[in-house]
Amino acid sequence: MSLNHRWPVILLFCGVGFLLVFLLLSSSPPRSMSSSEEVGASEEVAPASFPIVSENIRIRGWEKGVLRFLLEAGVMELDKGGNVGKCTGGVELFVFEDDGTLRAKLKSKRALVNLHQSNIRLLEEVTAISSSGDRLETEELLYFNEEKVVHTNSRVRAYFKHHFLESEGFRSDIDFTNPEFFKIVRGTFRLESASP
Repeated sequence: MSLNHRWPVILLFCGVGFLLVFLLLSSSPPRSMSSSEEVGASEEVAPASFPIVSENIRIRGWEKGVLRFLLEAGVMELDKGGNVGKCTGGVELFVFEDDGTLRAKLKSKRALVNLHQSNIRLLEEVTAISSSGDRLETEELLYFNEEKVVHTNSRVRAYFKHHFLESEGFRSDIDFTNPEFFKIVRGTFRLESASP
């Protein structure tokens, strides 16, 4: 075989060799992390029961095309099934009337949200303010979305116009028009005349 005929064969073998090496390298597993990369990755450990974490969350609750509530939270962690959200970093819940007007605003430091039933357990420094300005303060308050009621067995402080009540336990519709105090501890009342 002459020298002129060997060059194409040599180039063909070299090309096939480079192609095989390239394919071998591209299909190999990724390199292991260096020790400094391992330290950075190991600092953040995934929680066992709440593996999905999102920040600056807004959840809108709709019923028959009408916005019923808006939940805002700094951070929300979802459980493995996606059924329960654990909210931290400040939580605000806005509850609306049929026509879209604000019915009540609830705030707390953290909350647990049942995402299927839209029931919300507000925890730590809970404040609920109705559209008329009535205010409730407690450490734990349950909001039941279907009935539009709030409930707690904890101690509450309620401020209604000129009245103040402190009670062990409370249940009411969300705008406090039909409140029920379980065990009144103390309070102040201003009686108003019924005569014209």
